[in-house]
Amino acid sequence: MNKSLQYALVILLSFNSVSVLAGSIKTGNPKRERSNSEAMTELIYKKFVKMQELIAEEQYVEARAGLEQLTQRRINSFERAKINQFIGWIDSAEEKFVAASKRLQIAIDADALSDQAHFSIMLQKAQMLAGDGKYQDSINALKEYYKVVDEIKDSTFYFEASIYAQMDKFRLSINALKKAISLEDKPNESWHYLLYNLHMQLSEFKEAAVALEDLIKINPNKETYWTKLSEIYFSLKKDDEALAVLAVADKNGMITDEKGRMRLFKMYAFLGNPYKAGKVLEKGLNDGVVKPSYKKWDDLGRTWYSAAEMDSALNAYNQASKLATDGKIDFQRAYIYFDREDWPKTKQALLAAIEKGGLKDKKIGTSWLLLGMAESEMNNQAGAIKALRQAMKYSNTRSNASQWIDHIEKSSKAEKARIAAEQAIAAENEANAIDG
Repeated sequence: MNKSLQYALVILLSFNSVSVLAGSIKTGNPKRERSNSEAMTELIYKKFVKMQELIAEEQYVEARAGLEQLTQRRINSFERAKINQFIGWIDSAEEKFVAASKRLQIAIDADALSDQAHFSIMLQKAQMLAGDGKYQDSINALKEYYKVVDEIKDSTFYFEASIYAQMDKFRLSINALKKAISLEDKPNESWHYLLYNLHMQLSEFKEAAVALEDLIKINPNKETYWTKLSEIYFSLKKDDEALAVLAVADKNGMITDEKGRMRLFKMYAFLGNPYKAGKVLEKGLNDGVVKPSYKKWDDLGRTWYSAAEMDSALNAYNQASKLATDGKIDFQRAYIYFDREDWPKTKQALLAAIEKGGLKDKKIGTSWLLLGMAESEMNNQAGAIKALRQAMKYSNTRSNASQWIDHIEKSSKAEKARIAAEQAIAAENEANAIDG
């Protein structure tokens, strides 16, 4: 479908769709006086009826030929107006919009039709010109219509707004559209959405937010309205309102896709509520709405960690570990296990971190240091010293590792001395018992 035909179709549909909703305004224009009050003669009428039947059957070639023949006869102004009106309709059906507008102008100039027909043709002419992309000519025709018509429908102002929008004259479009909206008997969603778009074109975000608020009242079940409103509030630095809008949408079951859930997750996290952020992302991952990935699980782990929800953080990090290509996430897991004094799992996570690699020297040194400490806590002093000697190879852990080795060795000597003393006392006691 070419652009002009597509636009003509949009215009036609918009007029048809609002007919039952149409409000209107009286213009106060002087009452029109026809130039004459002629009617069709019987002979012309009979032939004209046949042409109408051909048009109804979409036999446009035959209908056009018959109507053109009638124009060659001696006909009055009324007959000329009606014949050219119908030829114009045929031109329109064949997408000959400029030709159609010229035929309609002949009918208008005849000034012989009733008010309803005359005004209707003037409006149709403006539509035909718009359908051919001649937007300024369409506006000019519409202005001529406004000068004489006794009543203007809301849909006509919407048509005017649509033309100005096509011309990128957004302010004029807004003015016309607001007239249409002020007259509507029932809110028309497409009109209010156009108003939102026009304000966005002019970067009028406050006005765009108001238009979206109205759209939500009209259709509260449309997710995009809620998300767009949240985005605008955020751009206006109304962070709390931005979050509240998304939260309400989520509560009403309208945040159904990954993009929406991630937007809500990031909003909670950005505004310092990691607990609710974690809840949102966790639910998305568990429900399958958010596609699992290393980054998503890592994000969730970090969020739960910020919320001091360590069990949840570990669950997320454990999932991330399965997808990790380096040891960074296992290093993070190890820190949590270490803080909880879960030495076996600390060791397991540290060994995974070292084995997977990808750590900077500081973290490698820290990994060996923590591993040595964990081994020591599990009374595996040989394993502890072995790990700590690895830690001594790195500048950031060399001193601590050396101190831990000294501590282990001194503790080991002290323990050996204690055991030896206990053994000596036991032997002495045994000897005294035999002597006695």
